[in-house]
Amino acid sequence: MVSDEEKFREIEAEVLRRIKPSKEEYDLVWSVYRKIKNVVKDALEKHGVQAEISLQGSIQKDTWISGERDLDIFILFPPEWSREELEDKGFKILVEAAKKIGNYSIRYAEHPYVRVIVDSVEADLVPAFKIDSPDKIKSAVDRTPFHTQYVVDNLPLSRRDDVRLLKKFMKAIGVYGAEVKVKGFSGYLVELLVIIYGSFRNVLRQASKWKPPVYVNTLGLKKRDFHKLINILKRKYPDSVMYVPDPVDPERNVAAAVSMGSLATFSIAATCYLRNPSMNFFFPVKPKIEFKELVNLVNRSNRCMFFMMLALHRELPPDVIWGEIDRVMDRFVKIASNYDFRPIYSSAWSDEKRICIIGFEFENCLLKEYRFHGGPPFHSSERILGFIKKHYEEAYAGPWIDKSGYLRALAKRRYRIIYDLVIDRINEYLVAPDFRNNPPILLSIEGLYNLYMMDKGFREWLVDFVLRKPAWMKDCIA
Repeated sequence: MVSDEEKFREIEAEVLRRIKPSKEEYDLVWSVYRKIKNVVKDALEKHGVQAEISLQGSIQKDTWISGERDLDIFILFPPEWSREELEDKGFKILVEAAKKIGNYSIRYAEHPYVRVIVDSVEADLVPAFKIDSPDKIKSAVDRTPFHTQYVVDNLPLSRRDDVRLLKKFMKAIGVYGAEVKVKGFSGYLVELLVIIYGSFRNVLRQASKWKPPVYVNTLGLKKRDFHKLINILKRKYPDSVMYVPDPVDPERNVAAAVSMGSLATFSIAATCYLRNPSMNFFFPVKPKIEFKELVNLVNRSNRCMFFMMLALHRELPPDVIWGEIDRVMDRFVKIASNYDFRPIYSSAWSDEKRICIIGFEFENCLLKEYRFHGGPPFHSSERILGFIKKHYEEAYAGPWIDKSGYLRALAKRRYRIIYDLVIDRINEYLVAPDFRNNPPILLSIEGLYNLYMMDKGFREWLVDFVLRKPAWMKDCIA
């Protein structure tokens, strides 16, 4: 009989066999890096600019996963330069180099950078400042070299595969990435967790016991000193559900992006994996379901489900798109809740180029004609008069005084059908700049057929939206 430890080892060894880069991949990414570095070096010399070219990110730290050939190439310009010089003079040199390298595009984060693709390898050319201490940073990306060096110095070579396992685990359950779309765990945070807790499984053991807010002592501080630092972080990040001080910049919370949903998902999945390990936690099998069957599942149960299609009219960074989607989605849910349409679920999909689809499910799409209104107690004289004035003429029943001395009424609803609310309150929930004055197209699930057939990513999202049944969760009950 196979022991629990043997089962863990067999599964994790097989996962690593699939996700660890091959020698050919290593050779490819490093040859592309050298090629790009030489072109950028020539461009810098041509303009008489002294700057350091260095590889950062998961490839430099050797924590990358096979197939994810993303190079983070930082060009560190003189610290005496201004932000304007970096974004103008420095950036123009990088664009000039990119034109000689091949296909390129300009991307935007805190400041612009250049993305090039060479031999199936995607490389970002990122301008930054060469600084000697994290407390002298001029832009967020200036921290990256310090993060890279910290991981290289503190993550033993024997634990690089633990990071790979944890990344793959998080990707499979949908919580990997600090971007707005995911609100999960960044690669740097994953590396820190392995450094602190020692192994992939030890991180899961800790996560299975987490209760928010979660605190991780990355600095090895004594209890009193750590408590002081956490209080500083709480003032700076009051909404965080997890606090992980950055070892290279202690007053920065590495886990600021982690949402309650991502934290909970990781904790539950960790509990289930430790109880019953399986490949499902790394390579979940996506359910295959015909569109007609999906529609029947919704209609048979008479679920109140509908979708807003919003157009994108200009190129935007993904974080901006998802930030605006979240604003619209959250705002509409709040408005609908105020009119008694009880929210069950909301989620969104976007190709990040042309369209966004926001899906909603409510307990009911149709409410009764009347709404119960609880009024003030009899001793609130001014509020009493206002309640009577509002409801006396038009209420279906009341105002009446109940046995506890409170006024009550049954009044006519403003909105019985949620679709009326969608149309009438459009200016109140389309608050994001790029969606304002851009009326959504309201669709039932039947109206999504063409997109379902054309786009694999959308198809997977829609199936997940309807079923909401993660493949790995089956192993929680096995």
